[in-house]
This record gives sequence, C-alpha cells and structure tokens, in this order.
Amino acid sequence: MKYFNFVLTLLLLPAVVLYPACQGQNGYTIKGSIQNAANLQVGLDQAFFDRSSTAIGKVAADASGNFVINQEKPFEQGLYMLTIGAKRLYFLLDGKEKTVDIKGELSTLDKMEVEVTGSETFSCYVKTIQELINSPIKDAAGATAAVEKSCNPLMKSFMALQVYGNQPQSFIEPLKKTGAELNAYMPNSKYATDYNATLATLEQSMAQQNSGEKIQVGQPAPDISLPGPDGKVRSLSSLKGKVVLLDFWASWCGPCRRENPHVVEVYNKYKGKGFDIYSVSLDGADPRMKSTPEEMKQKKESGKQKWIAAIKQDGLTWDNHVSDLQYWGSTAAALYGVQAIPKTFLIDREGKIIAINPRQNLEQELMKVL
Repeated sequence: MKYFNFVLTLLLLPAVVLYPACQGQNGYTIKGSIQNAANLQVGLDQAFFDRSSTAIGKVAADASGNFVINQEKPFEQGLYMLTIGAKRLYFLLDGKEKTVDIKGELSTLDKMEVEVTGSETFSCYVKTIQELINSPIKDAAGATAAVEKSCNPLMKSFMALQVYGNQPQSFIEPLKKTGAELNAYMPNSKYATDYNATLATLEQSMAQQNSGEKIQVGQPAPDISLPGPDGKVRSLSSLKGKVVLLDFWASWCGPCRRENPHVVEVYNKYKGKGFDIYSVSLDGADPRMKSTPEEMKQKKESGKQKWIAAIKQDGLTWDNHVSDLQYWGSTAAALYGVQAIPKTFLIDREGKIIAINPRQNLEQELMKVL
C-alpha cells in the first residue's frame, strides 16, 4: 500500500492579480529568495479541498530569484499554493502571520527543502513533511502517526486527505474523527464543509460497494475447514465463543504484509480477552492455469514454503493458519466473495459477521463486542 505521495495533485488554475516585485512591504507579505528562479513568474493562491482556489497575487522574481507578494488585509487561516515557474509549494498559514520569508532552491522546492520564518504553522508543516520524507510510512500505524503529528486540525485534515487518500476505506474512522475536529476548530468554514462533503461521498460509495458484497454484516459466517502448514485441519466454527478476525492474505501480497504489524499488535493486546485470528492464505498454485500435475505439485510446495516463511517473518503467532494452496482458486475465497486482498471479516462470539474490512478501526470494532 502506498500511503503517502508527496507530489500533490490538486488542480488549481485560477486568475491572478499582478503586483510588481519591487513593491514595498506594507500590509501583509509573502516573500522569498529562491535559487535558480531568476525572472520566473511567482503566483500565490489560497487553495481549498474541493480543488478550487482564490488568487492572491502574481509577480516576477528578480535576477536573483527574489520576490515579494503583498496584500493589505491579513492572510486567512488556510491552505496556500506558491507556484514558481513549473514548481508548486503547498503550505498552511494560521492567519497570524505578518511577513513570511521563504528561502530555498528551485529544484527541491516541491520536496519541502525550504527555510521558513514568520509562521509557526508553515514551519511546523515543513518539519512534518521532511520527517516523512526521511522516514517513509511503512504501514497503517505509521500512517496514523504521521497524521497525528499535525500542529492543528486544519493541517491534520490536509494530511489525512493526502496520507489516507490512496486507501480511504481502511481509514474511515480516523477520517471521520478528523472531520469532527475540523468542524469544531473552523465551524462553517469552506475547509470543514469541503472536507465533510468529500467524506460523505466516500461513505456513500462504500455503502454502494458493500451492498454488492457476497457476505453481509449480520449474516452467519460460513464455515471454513482447511489444513494448516502441519496438515492438521482447522475449522473456523471451532472458534465459536470468541471474537474472530477472519483474514484473507498471502505471502506475495505487499499490502497484506504491510498490514500485518498492526494485526499482530492488536492480537497481542486482546488475545487474552477472547480475541483470535483465523488466517486464510491464498498462496499456492491456481488450478485454473494450464500446468502438468508435476508442475502443479511443485508450485504448491513452493507456495507453501513461502507461506510458512511469511508467517514466521511477520510474527503471526496464532495457531489458526489454513490454506488449500490454490491461489485465486481458493475455495474459501470463493465462499466469501473475496476478489482482492487483504480482506477481513470480524465475527462475533455467536458466529455472525459484525464488520467487513475493519483495519485501522479494528480496535474500535473489537471494543464493541469484547
């Protein structure tokens, strides 16, 4: 799973107001000194989550890459985009700034390699992004930690849209929590309205998608009985009386492997309270592929060894690991309508499905029934 894409894709093409670069610095100012930006056009826009924007000013940098953009009224608290030539720099202001000074080099501008004075919020955002670049997000827990480092709810909402944007279904609860915080912080603002409109659209899409699921919340969980790595058959129904996470995964599934540390963390925290995991691997060889019996046997054995190695490498210490080693021909996957992995189902003590694909909100779902 790719959690963070630094090059943002908000499409902002507004009209602009011209100010000469030599204008005096009365009022409120964004100024900069950018190496290798000699004589380039510099534009400043206030940006919004719905991809609209408001133009603030446009100037030409001088022969040394210096520029000044003034306005008479204070800058509003919000998200801003500075365009220098073909480069874009996104940042946030808290509305308290008088003069913001930016120093950097054109080629690394969009990597946030800048020095900023005059804005605590802008400086905080620079620090947060630079930390992410130096220590990339590796899993769901890392994604949440990155968002939580934000210095205020507006920054947090912007970070949430960027970090969670590639797989928002996995982070619906953190997204909703962030929206509530933004509502309280900036009530009736365009940022809060746009954010929560985006969230509402996402939830509607998820509801439509879930309506087409073969397995629905509230249904009894169909039983699965398959062998484990040791050949012993393990049945899902044998875990009745516990809260069970049914987890479809595979050693070759990158997103599954990146989710595993979080799953392990939750398991270790709640295994003594009646929580267990039943993992179905889609490793092995697809019987629908044209292979000789010997080739099929070899592929299954190779898949089995990779499956066993992944269990050990990822620290999946629970006992209930099963597979028919049939890859996407898995009978259990077909039974549950699984078409992509990772795919999880949370099952209550009575054997009923209570959540589909709980991931980042797994603990919250567990707390409802444990």
